[in-house]
Amino acid sequence: MKINVSQPGRQHTNLLLQILENRNVLGKFYTIFASNKLGMFTNILPKKIKSQLRKRFFSGIPFNKIEHQPAIFLKERLGNINSEKDSINKIYKPFDQWVSETLQISNPDIIIGYENANLTTFEVAKKLNIVTILDLAQIHHDKIVEIHKEYDFLDDSYTPEVIQFINNRKSLALKKTDYIFTLSSFAKDSLVTNGISADKIFLVNLGIKLENFFPKMDYNKNSKFRFLFVGTITRRKGLELIFEAFRSLNLSDAELILIGPMSNGSELLERNKDLCQYFPYMHHEELADQYRQADVFVFPSYLDSWAQTVVEAMACGTPAIVSENTGAKDAVKQGGGFVVSTGDVNALEDKMLYLYEHRDVVEQTGRKAAKIAAQYTVENYHNQIIEALEQIADEKNKG
Repeated sequence: MKINVSQPGRQHTNLLLQILENRNVLGKFYTIFASNKLGMFTNILPKKIKSQLRKRFFSGIPFNKIEHQPAIFLKERLGNINSEKDSINKIYKPFDQWVSETLQISNPDIIIGYENANLTTFEVAKKLNIVTILDLAQIHHDKIVEIHKEYDFLDDSYTPEVIQFINNRKSLALKKTDYIFTLSSFAKDSLVTNGISADKIFLVNLGIKLENFFPKMDYNKNSKFRFLFVGTITRRKGLELIFEAFRSLNLSDAELILIGPMSNGSELLERNKDLCQYFPYMHHEELADQYRQADVFVFPSYLDSWAQTVVEAMACGTPAIVSENTGAKDAVKQGGGFVVSTGDVNALEDKMLYLYEHRDVVEQTGRKAAKIAAQYTVENYHNQIIEALEQIADEKNKG
């Protein structure tokens, strides 16, 4: 069996590529840019550029199995890209067309692709009797629209015209999709609700490295109580709910820490800068220490198909409060914290206050959280991928 993977960006693709390479079934990986392909040339580059290139390095993957399009990458970085529609027309569509043209030559048994950059590839693949798999990083696009309308957190670039354009391409691609890898029951349910057969869907939870995220030894008994959020600084993550709840609680011996890259939440953060300490970035060793120093991890997202940081915090022994629209609730609801109604600031405040007032519960729940998170490892993710691919191969052989 030979499997090609097509992903213009990175997301969680490296984990998938590693297991395919280890199983000796990876054919080619197509992307916009991979710094692996630069070889020794990277040694003469400035340190700042090297740091940026690490984000596009696919570890454990032989450079001769990687094909990329640096010209498209430069267009993405230097071109006039003002909206998601621009990204599709100027970046993803040319990339998709390029990958589709390679299929007849590479002739894989399976092609794994990603939303917004898979329509033409999957159309050609079906003509060539190649199995198509969508590795879905989000939930079904119609459910996304429903959530957007309910909570109104899109920026102005997502006009109705742009949303219709994007979702039309996603709908057409789904008609050419044989199977879907999805990250959580939340994501899977959104697909089934919108007409996708459950038989086509494989739930594959992303995993963590337990050597990086291990549980704390001791729990805070009487010092300042720390609430922690880790994620992109954007309204979609429910940050205004955290600020509102924390301000309302007005706890004299509590603090709020936010860690994550800035997106469209700068004004929100500026309005609430008196409530929190903010750090845009930390290395995973520092981040793991922050998870262990926190008393409670708070993540009331309006929309996250998984949210890896929730499991990382749990692995460090810190209980989590998440929303119903956070995919990682699959882990939390096993006893690693609390799941609250999406957008319900009162429910969030109640759970934050309850854990603040019951530090014995924080320790009990945190220790249980660490045991639950230990199930969600990279090895477990790999095993789920292998099982899914073996089942798909069996079905292809029977057909």
